[in-house]
Amino acid sequence: MVAVGTIIGIISWCINFIAIIIFLAIIIIGIKHRRDLSDISLVLTHNTCVAALLTCLSVAVMGISSLSNGFLTFNFTFCCVWGLLYDMFQCSIYHSYYLQAFYRLCRVVFYKKKNLVSYSFFIMLVIGQWSFTIIILLPPFFLNWYAQLPYDQYCLVPYTHAMAEMYHILILQMIPLMCITSTYIWITVFVRYLSRTPSIVLATNQRQRNIRDLTVIKRIVILISILIALRFPSIIFMIYAVIVGQLYPLTFGIVGLITSVCMIFMGIMIVYITPQLRKNLCIVFHLRNNQVHTQQTLPQNSAIPRITAGTGSTNKRQVKSLNTQKQTIPE
Repeated sequence: MVAVGTIIGIISWCINFIAIIIFLAIIIIGIKHRRDLSDISLVLTHNTCVAALLTCLSVAVMGISSLSNGFLTFNFTFCCVWGLLYDMFQCSIYHSYYLQAFYRLCRVVFYKKKNLVSYSFFIMLVIGQWSFTIIILLPPFFLNWYAQLPYDQYCLVPYTHAMAEMYHILILQMIPLMCITSTYIWITVFVRYLSRTPSIVLATNQRQRNIRDLTVIKRIVILISILIALRFPSIIFMIYAVIVGQLYPLTFGIVGLITSVCMIFMGIMIVYITPQLRKNLCIVFHLRNNQVHTQQTLPQNSAIPRITAGTGSTNKRQVKSLNTQKQTIPE
């Protein structure tokens, strides 16, 4: 069982490392194209990517601790704080998606209220989202719900603590999903109402933007639903722990593996549903391919300047001769 757990841990860590590269690439490209960050939707997307990157980094450290000498467990308080950080980063992913849904709601339903779609307003909301996440996840820490896991070398809230896990499921997943779903329903009803009411004159650009925002919200709901569906093993293992009274030895290894796969899937979906990110990625890869092509063709063209210089002097002599002939011809 220990050998199987080690293999699962290594595979999970490798998959998680790929997820780190994906989110790090998105953030670096966003920094290089920082002019695009004046777009609120891109700011909110990068907020999600930062939360996902921090989640993957915390998972990577816990994986290394579990596969090595268990350095996270040398200090119990630090071990619990690291588990708390993991939960905060993961919670921020789900709540950041609700911010994206709220932005679409303001653009579609409250588009006349410009202060609700202002850049500074959503920057404050991003700060508020992180502050809210910290506040709602501090009680489990002070209630000593975090403990060192019996089969792993890091600290989290064990699945045997039913009340703590129900609190986490409610805060991390259910509340964001309910908020995003209600937002999607609100936008859908509003768009259909406008399409069936001929007395309301709405600009063509606004109608197209509403449809586009509705499509984005639908993709966000699908993404969150898939992420929650993929986390069903956590619920299954929690029920198993409550019934049996102890954890299955490979519980957190399997959950970590599924979480790493979810992170890769989420990174790909973020690029897919964000046209500006796809455009920036294409620009970066296109420039890189051009640089490689230029470096390959440069040695072949090293002799061109001398040939061009000789041809230029010859052309100058020919032009001078033609001018002389023109001057000798009488008008």
